[in-house]
Amino acid sequence: MNQSSGVVLIPQVAIVGRPNVGKSTLFNRIVGHREAIVGSQRGMTRDRKTAETDWNGVRFNLIDTGGIDQGSSEDLLRQVKSQVMTAVDVADIALLVVEGREGPLPVDHEITSELRRRGITLILAINKCDNPKVAAEMKLAFHELGIDLMYVIAAEDGFGVADLLDTVVGLLPETTDEGIESNLPTRVAFVGRPNVGKSSLVNTLLGSERVIVSDQPGTTRDAIDTLLESNGRQYVLVDTAGIRRRSRIGTHAEIASVAMARRRLKQADIALLVIDAEEGVTRQDLHIASDANRIGCGLIVVVNKWDLVDEEEESLRPQVEGIVCDRLGRMRYARVVVTSATEGSGIDSLLPLVDEVVQARSRRVPTADLNAAFEGMVGRHAPAGGTSGSQPKYLTQVGVEPPRFVAFAGGRGAARGDYTRYLENRLRESFNFAGTPLVVKLRRTQRLRRRTRHR
Repeated sequence: MNQSSGVVLIPQVAIVGRPNVGKSTLFNRIVGHREAIVGSQRGMTRDRKTAETDWNGVRFNLIDTGGIDQGSSEDLLRQVKSQVMTAVDVADIALLVVEGREGPLPVDHEITSELRRRGITLILAINKCDNPKVAAEMKLAFHELGIDLMYVIAAEDGFGVADLLDTVVGLLPETTDEGIESNLPTRVAFVGRPNVGKSSLVNTLLGSERVIVSDQPGTTRDAIDTLLESNGRQYVLVDTAGIRRRSRIGTHAEIASVAMARRRLKQADIALLVIDAEEGVTRQDLHIASDANRIGCGLIVVVNKWDLVDEEEESLRPQVEGIVCDRLGRMRYARVVVTSATEGSGIDSLLPLVDEVVQARSRRVPTADLNAAFEGMVGRHAPAGGTSGSQPKYLTQVGVEPPRFVAFAGGRGAARGDYTRYLENRLRESFNFAGTPLVVKLRRTQRLRRRTRHR
């Protein structure tokens, strides 16, 4: 059983193989929904991706890895192979997926040899079996790989996958829920335009090359989840693909990547919007920040690549937070931090800021304190149309993550957006809601009217 920092981890199963053999399709089939990006284009998965699943009540983590493609550039091939073998090193079982119709290729032999050298339990999944009647022939063709456990499957429609999983869970080490953290970790999504340094920041935080980093925009295609433990807290760092403007999205891979990034943003507790220090806050950055605000996750703006700014801009460093917040407009509540992933500067402040925003996002204000502050807010600035002493004026908190409030203030202008923003700003000042969206709904109180009965 794997252990890290005293926390019991559930068993790990890694899916490996060359590109376009159906690894991500099998991953999605086992997980039960579309998690990994799949398509006919070679090399759709470059990083490794993890999802928790179960089969017949046995829980395990399934790891989808990039295809080992001998046709890739030397540097990218080296990084992909490194990611694959890192996944294998932490796994209990490796599922080697091959293309059944093509038969064994030299690269399949190379991968098999590498896996054997690492001493991992190995199962062969011969995929893309269109006709179950030829399953025996496919098995015979792959006997030369020397793998005892072989299953012919069709990941697309599920043929043979159940038998494969029965064997997988039968070989996994036994574990229990004892010692597994019950509190859910904080989900932190690194979002932003392509090539602003999201993967580099994740790697620097982790202290290892957990995700592939390249100066080629769009290297990250899937959203990559990584568990990080620090100072007794757990975080899931989600490295997402760069989000381009719609007009600049071309290939199917890019469309799927951007859709995945937006989906992961919806699942996040905190969004770390990474921007390029030389370019500042662009219109696309504002769109992403607006998405985070609408979704309700906390927002931290990371001004990265500060090591590349010139001497003239360096003098602006003390004013960076104010400059960025002014540019953000409605999202000016975001926390701002200046970093350089390559030099490691500013990295130590990221997780403390995440913790601060998490606390703000889940903060509940005692009703007495809330209404004492609200009385002062209405006293300084009443809604258009004024208020009446006979009308109730109170504010109540109805939820958290993000904090949500309903105010009753009276006046015919009580439902106007500018008064909502006024209350939101005063709440931030009074109760330190930095970094989190607030939802404030206004209800106009009505005068009680006596009804007379005419006889």
